[in-house]
Order: sequence, then structure tokens, then C-alpha cells
Amino acid sequence: MTQRTIVRVPEEIANKYRFVVVAGKRCDQLQRGAFPKVEVIVPVNKHGQAQDAPKLASFWGQVAVAEVEENRIAFEEAEVLTIEDTTVVPISSE
Repeated sequence: MTQRTIVRVPEEIANKYRFVVVAGKRCDQLQRGAFPKVEVIVPVNKHGQAQDAPKLASFWGQVAVAEVEENRIAFEEAEVLTIEDTTVVPISSE
């Protein structure tokens, strides 16, 4: 795969932090054996034979970034709960 410097963040993800989190979790899944959702070019050794799927995070990280860029990974936003009831405890001067 080629080196990448610019990443297109899809509108559904909306920010770079979420993009990194989703791609990182997908990279972990790929390293544990999940099937890639984009075409993967398998590296070849010096004899021209296809290598086994590498376990390197850099290889699967590039695949994960490509999957997230192409909107092939579904994700859910976590629900944020706010607590409105707060208790005020007076500070004792004793």
C-alpha cells in the first residue's frame, strides 16, 4: 500500500478524533482476523510469493483508514447522560 498523508473524514463521523477511534477499533478487529471490507493488496516476498496476512498494525491500520473513509464501517454514537441534580454541601468554618 502507498503512504498516506491526507485523510478524508466522512460527514457522518464529523471530527478527526472520532475518525481515529473508529479506525483504531477497526484495525484491532482486522488484526484479530476480521474480513476486510475493501480490496487488500497482499504484500509479496522477494521471491514474488504472497505472504500470509501480516499482523502489523501499520498494514491493517491503512486498511482500516480506507474502510472508514469509504463509509464501510458502521458505528454508534455513545449516549451522553447529564446529571442535573447536584447537591451543595456547605463548607464548615470550624
